[in-house]
Amino acid sequence: MIVRPETLLKDLSGLWTQLGKEETEGSERSAGVLRAVTMTFLLGVDEGDDSANEALAQLMHEHPSRAIVLKLAKDSSAEIDGRAFATCWMPFGRRQQICCEQIELSAGADHFTDTLSLLRGLMAPDLPVVFWCRSAKLFAHPAFQGLAAFADKVIIDSRSHPEPIKTVRFIDAELKAGRLYGDLTWTRLTRWRETVATLFERMDCKEFMESMNRAEVQYTHLPEPMAVGYLSAWLRSALGDHVAVQPIHVPEDVPWQIRELKFVTPQAEVSIDRAEKGIVESHVRDFTTRSVFEVLDEARLVREELSILGQDPIFARTVELASIP
Repeated sequence: MIVRPETLLKDLSGLWTQLGKEETEGSERSAGVLRAVTMTFLLGVDEGDDSANEALAQLMHEHPSRAIVLKLAKDSSAEIDGRAFATCWMPFGRRQQICCEQIELSAGADHFTDTLSLLRGLMAPDLPVVFWCRSAKLFAHPAFQGLAAFADKVIIDSRSHPEPIKTVRFIDAELKAGRLYGDLTWTRLTRWRETVATLFERMDCKEFMESMNRAEVQYTHLPEPMAVGYLSAWLRSALGDHVAVQPIHVPEDVPWQIRELKFVTPQAEVSIDRAEKGIVESHVRDFTTRSVFEVLDEARLVREELSILGQDPIFARTVELASIP
């Protein structure tokens, strides 16, 4: 099937015309339709990945975009197919619909590179471009580099890749070349990093910090998850070379998780550990404080990444340290 950008854009134009007609006919019930586009959002997925569409729908509420979903078809010989449609919702308590544009392009691995020639004509002009590559297969496909070149920022999740450390080394090289990347594996650690920072801000820790000689990152899964590598690298960067940071595996019959962070001096130690599901406790001397760690779905994680559209030096330094063998 021959898919042309102008055909898909014409289909979008026809959709807006139809929505406008429906707005006029239903003017007594509705205050109209608001067309909202703040960026072009590229989403790379495997065919059949319906959960990605759910995350995209949530993202559109805060970041209305022209969404272009790039599906890697199961049939490697499948040629390019495409369609255009609008996604609309009505915010609670309001009478005006908000609508975003969505385009789907699908192709098998043999023809997927052909989608690159279509994209430039489909992206919203003069607006930022973000590419969330949710497919590990697409990340490994030759078309990935071309897709990433269109984007102001690329978001991936090294946790879902077969060799996460290779992905992190790739991110390190891209960041050093001046390109902007985000990794949802790192984003999931935000609450741990905030808790560590808050802990040391609250306590009178100058003497403790000066005498600290060891930190532990305890975790419950083998092989060592990339999140542990990131957190260990961040602690090495934050605490300095005089503190030995040790990842320690703790055998437990539970799904993988970071179990405890421990900071040790010759005289004392403080710790942050999981008390129960969603609750983390900080222990300093005889005092214990509790923090809630809510479970963040992918939409929330990507939303955090969309709030950072500039270089993040802390992430860049962590990636550099985590990529060292």
